Amino acid sequence: MKINALAALLLAGLRGCFAQTAAPDSAAQSPRPAAASITYSGPAYRATLRRFTARRLRLAARYRQATTRAARTARLAEARQLLLTALDSTVFPAWEGTPWAFYGTTWEPRRGSIACGYFVTTSLHDAGLRLQRTVLAKQTSECIIKNLTSEAHITRYWGVDRAGFVRQVRALGPGLYVLGLDYHVAFLRVRDGGAVQMVHSSYVGPGTVVREAAESSAAIFSKYRVVGKVSDDDAFLRRWLLGEALAVHGATVKE
Repeated sequence: MKINALAALLLAGLRGCFAQTAAPDSAAQSPRPAAASITYSGPAYRATLRRFTARRLRLAARYRQATTRAARTARLAEARQLLLTALDSTVFPAWEGTPWAFYGTTWEPRRGSIACGYFVTTSLHDAGLRLQRTVLAKQTSECIIKNLTSEAHITRYWGVDRAGFVRQVRALGPGLYVLGLDYHVAFLRVRDGGAVQMVHSSYVGPGTVVREAAESSAAIFSKYRVVGKVSDDDAFLRRWLLGEALAVHGATVKE
């Protein structure tokens, strides 16, 4: 892509998609194996994902059989944990080290390259969410978030410094968030101990998919930030659990 075209796309930032109005020190990361120490062949990765799918389907059957609100709530709590386990133990480490590229669209971890939006949509797809990977990946970061969760689970920050932003996200509690920046989209994973990890296909630093402390990420600088806490959204969890397709609303670029 020519430099001026690339700049125009990047400067699009969070504009478009939905009508918008002007928006207004962490603990150490949890120990984990280095990406280079984990071997993920394509067949092994897909086999592990199939095992998670089987667990999700069994849990979905139990959810459908639940006859009380308390039982359904309990099943959704199990679904939340299963989704986080799939991402933390398999999807994220498998994709670590995959090269970033503006036009990267690979389906296979560590083969080819992947752009930041495609990393988010592909990770959720691999974890079992039925979505239009390409259409959603091409949207602005705020549009991606609005398609994944509702306004009740979205928080916006304007003009907050990086340390203050990380503190405020930590205060929202443990879970999985999708983070929208001026020119970037990523996951934030807030741990029970308070560590805030940024998991993303980074266009700076190593230029690969990385899991890193959010407070030290070179990619987190942004005038405007929006986060959607998808792991707290029962509608999102239900859709994932039951295999319901995610429709894309407000798309500005079609597949």
